Amino acid sequence: MDLMPEVLADQRVRQPFAQLMKLNAIVLGLALERLDGDDCAQRRVRIAETALTTLHGASQMADAAPGFAEPFDIVAACAALADLDLGDRWDAPHLPFVPRARPAGEPWSPPPAVDALRGEPAPLTGDGVVAVLGLHRLGAVEEAVRAAPPGGEVTAVLVTGDPGELGPLARLTLAGLRACLRQALPAPAWPRLRVVHDDEGAVAAAAGVTAVSDGTEAAVRVRSGRVVARADGYGACHAAASAEP
Repeated sequence: MDLMPEVLADQRVRQPFAQLMKLNAIVLGLALERLDGDDCAQRRVRIAETALTTLHGASQMADAAPGFAEPFDIVAACAALADLDLGDRWDAPHLPFVPRARPAGEPWSPPPAVDALRGEPAPLTGDGVVAVLGLHRLGAVEEAVRAAPPGGEVTAVLVTGDPGELGPLARLTLAGLRACLRQALPAPAWPRLRVVHDDEGAVAAAAGVTAVSDGTEAAVRVRSGRVVARADGYGACHAAASAEP
């Protein structure tokens, strides 16, 4: 109830909050795609964005004008979104121009981490992609998810240049999403994406990112306990995920 006034009152918070909501929509959209089944190639992130917008608006209206909105009408409206065709597809125009990831061969020794989505330990030693993203670049994690090989793990490591102010915002936003996912989705439908809070930059340092900010975008490809490719800058998630080890 008090979060939105805080966001509106501080210009510095709006962009991180927008990207946190984008991350929420990506997670929810990926889960909806898994519910559709492996044979369905339709992207569901825009449906998820619309559902979250509807629910957040209904929540704000319920706070400001109790009794105005009929809860079951909101439920019906969200249910109708499942059949709404928004022409959603994954065709990010910049991906063909992203530089290739750089080959690497360093050992990979990440510190212990916790998956903020599932609330459980997240060992980062498996094969896959680890993306270090500042709170202004969270939407880029979808590039890693879409380009990662089947079965590969994808982990978004959240960093910020202002952990005292923006770290709690990220934790609150992800905790709210986790609570909703647990009520709404069966475990098999949860996406393979994991999210790790890294306020101290320990995971980022293990990935070779020694200085972080809200604009950080870097990624490494891990295989057999070693970093086999790395990339940084715009498009780094796609470059690392699509690299041939």
